[in-house]
Amino acid sequence: MSEITIQNLTKTFGSLVAVDEFSLTIEDGEFITLVGPSGCGKTTTLRCVAGLESVTSGSIYFGDHDVTDYPVQQRGIALLFQDIALYPHMTVEENMAYPLKLEGMSEEQRRERVRESAELLHIEDQLEKHPNELSGGQQQRVALGRSIVREPTMFLFDEPMSDLDAKLKHELRPLFAEVTETVGCPTMYVTHDQEEAMTMSDRIAVMNDGELEQVGTPDEVYNEPETSFVGEFIGRPNMEFFDAGIDRHNGTMDLSIGDASYRLETSEALAQYAGGDVRIGIRPQDITVSEDPADGVTAEHVFDETLGDQTHSLFETPLGRITVVTPPSFRGGEGQYGLQFDTDAMKAFDPKSGLRVE
Repeated sequence: MSEITIQNLTKTFGSLVAVDEFSLTIEDGEFITLVGPSGCGKTTTLRCVAGLESVTSGSIYFGDHDVTDYPVQQRGIALLFQDIALYPHMTVEENMAYPLKLEGMSEEQRRERVRESAELLHIEDQLEKHPNELSGGQQQRVALGRSIVREPTMFLFDEPMSDLDAKLKHELRPLFAEVTETVGCPTMYVTHDQEEAMTMSDRIAVMNDGELEQVGTPDEVYNEPETSFVGEFIGRPNMEFFDAGIDRHNGTMDLSIGDASYRLETSEALAQYAGGDVRIGIRPQDITVSEDPADGVTAEHVFDETLGDQTHSLFETPLGRITVVTPPSFRGGEGQYGLQFDTDAMKAFDPKSGLRVE
């Protein structure tokens, strides 16, 4: 096995730039997920790596081999898409063995390879069945098995679980992680579901408008977003953002958000914004509800979404509607509250570029 290196990948369709100067290295055995909104270029990037789309400029290396112009069949990859496309007239065993049959592998070798993969996927008792006799989760396992029997150099997954219900997704996530770890080749997984990305990935690559915004572990992209886009896109509920005035005062920075004032430690980067504005982001988990409306930002309760282990509470404020993660027992009533922001959890961003101010 070997690493996958993508260097300055650009893909255009006429005047449309779908992927712009994308660079990323996926280490041997690493599971990387591409996430981002619809149209951000994540699937186009995967298709270029697969060889399903030609590259406008840039290079793709599998180990030391430049495969930029290789056709898909010469890249030794395993592809799995949203449409699993099993052959209905074939048994599970025949479906899984079909790629090996096309390669000219003997029947005995095919049976052995399929048996090993079926045991890994816990479908060894389903081999004689046809796809229409299987559940959605079992069909997905068969499609995954058809990919791994080829002992690929790389896994490429394009939203393979998007058609499954929440229960099946929950069951299959650890299986995908286990199988890819066992096979040990690099994995690129594309999804719009950030829960999949956060629970399955070694690292997450966040894309926006064809560009790579940030690459990091799930903890890094959640706790230390490098741009306001990443802060807003990663995490549910979304990070809340506010325009804030900032002034220097006796070695500290005074921050004003609406009628509320906060004092921050001075940093060189933040001091450059003194006398102007910054964009402040804070997670709803880092906002506290006070019974005293003068304690922080004045707020009126609107709605509580109870989720068992926590509640998402919506408040109307002079700054707009704000979501707060409150305790499971919280139920807002009439009257006004105060919303307190944890200054240690605040993230500052440039209001124009969206880049993090360290």
